[in-house]
Amino acid sequence: MDNAKSPSLSIILPCYNEEKNIRRNIEHIHNYLKARFSDFEIIAVNDGSSDATLAELQKSREESRIPLRIINGRTNRGKGAAVRDGVLRSKKEIIMFLDADLAIPIEELSKFLGVLETGYDFVIASRFVGGLKILKPVLWYRSIMEKIFRILRMIIINNYDIQDTQCGFKVFKRQTAFKIFPQLTVRGWSFDVEIIFLAKKAGLKIKELPITLQNPPESHIRIVKDSVKMFFDLIKIKINDWRGKYNFQR
Repeated sequence: MDNAKSPSLSIILPCYNEEKNIRRNIEHIHNYLKARFSDFEIIAVNDGSSDATLAELQKSREESRIPLRIINGRTNRGKGAAVRDGVLRSKKEIIMFLDADLAIPIEELSKFLGVLETGYDFVIASRFVGGLKILKPVLWYRSIMEKIFRILRMIIINNYDIQDTQCGFKVFKRQTAFKIFPQLTVRGWSFDVEIIFLAKKAGLKIKELPITLQNPPESHIRIVKDSVKMFFDLIKIKINDWRGKYNFQR
């Protein structure tokens, strides 16, 4: 991509107990962006980590001299809350968020921006459309959990046309983000479902793209506790809609 013609870009990076790899991953993201974009920002949101994540973020900014914006949450509120905080403080015309473990490589970004330029408002990574490449398979219990959640999400939210809501790699126009994110109510893992639900309710154009997936060997998801919470978050989204909490002018 010619960085003289590239859009300005905000990258939101939610972080929770990522001390092992976060500094290396931020350097990788920064190097990729610097070679391709003339105007970008990286916003790391520390979601109340109990390890040295905050210290590693500060080292990225001070020792590696990466122009990193850090939002430090004192308590762990959930990935949805972290992403929302980052998005609402972003300043650029294109906004994206991706997982701090880089399960989906930042190198996928160029094809997402290309699709966004064709008239879509929102481009999301998907594991359930043709063209997926898996470099490292997902942990077995997460695979089961994801399949069950996908079925529940389709039934409860009545959303059958979007195949995958949960990939942590989503790119959208600024006006799209500021229609959706101020209305988010889900703080945990199911926030992606609420984003898609709101985008569809607002009449926005969504495109799913296949990606390269390199699943990390560890996961922060607690299979029982988080599964129960994600189920009730789906119910919450449905009730919010019934009560008219979500309000858009097309």
